[in-house]
Amino acid sequence: MNVSATDGAPLFPTAWARTAPARLLRGTMHQTVLKPYVWACSRPRVEGRENLESLSGPAVFVANHASHLDTPLILGALPRPLASRLAVGAAADYFFTSTMTEMSTALLFNAFPVQRSGARRRGRSVALSLLDEGWNVLLYPEGTRSLDGSLGAFKSGAARLCLEAGVPALPVGLYGTHAVIPRGRRLPVRSRARVCVRFGQPIAPEAGETSHGLRDRMRRRVSELAADWILAR
Repeated sequence: MNVSATDGAPLFPTAWARTAPARLLRGTMHQTVLKPYVWACSRPRVEGRENLESLSGPAVFVANHASHLDTPLILGALPRPLASRLAVGAAADYFFTSTMTEMSTALLFNAFPVQRSGARRRGRSVALSLLDEGWNVLLYPEGTRSLDGSLGAFKSGAARLCLEAGVPALPVGLYGTHAVIPRGRRLPVRSRARVCVRFGQPIAPEAGETSHGLRDRMRRRVSELAADWILAR
């Protein structure tokens, strides 16, 4: 996903979604409606929460992406203090195309718009500003949902963001979400697929590391976390 696409003037102003009233409403909606619904649909297994304890500041969460289930699943799996401080990069050409969709996406997921292609850097990115303000950011480096649940190539935007902000990446592996809400559907289908969300250890940028090098390390770790062998243990 091209994080730099949000640089310059926001494509859609979302700061209001991070005000105290919006955060209170979002937290209530997550705990009373969204999480119970997602958990009933997917019956997820969550692993690796202990790896979140080493985070001492903001981080860029990077995950594989195969379903509309992915974001609410990650939000529900995170401890509430982290979930309440997570902003989600969402495709501008999909979630920010009408006022109703824009407002509901921003409110429900604390989302900010990200263009997936065709944009040049214009000043300071929204994602970078959010990290500076102490927010965690969730990005899907594949840039789009997988057609079949397999892991695609990673773009370099999330790695560049980590390097520029000096923050670690927190890899997240998701397994089975494609079977519950496949690409092309908005609602769950009947499925007995096992669903798992697994948090890995933070990946800190190394001295002299390039964005491509960090990107590749991110992808390898997400691939390991999302592999189906974790369900067989």
